[in-house]
Amino acid sequence: MTLNKHPFIDASGTFSWRKAGTAIIFFTFGYACIGYCHKHNFDELPMSYIGIIAGVFTFYFLKESVRGLKVTKKDGDSNNS
Repeated sequence: MTLNKHPFIDASGTFSWRKAGTAIIFFTFGYACIGYCHKHNFDELPMSYIGIIAGVFTFYFLKESVRGLKVTKKDGDSNNS
């Protein structure tokens, strides 16, 4: 496995707009959080900001935990009895 020196290149070696967009969103949201804290004398972030952060972390870790999960159905299983 080789590491890409460019952060926006995917495994196939092509430019990834998804990675670039994620980076732009990350820096924009970080700038908004820091700007809010600076403007409001470093008070606690509002619940909308905390909700966005919690939602992103929950989605990421939930997605990673079910990535290798495979659901199969046995022949005898049926809910239509």
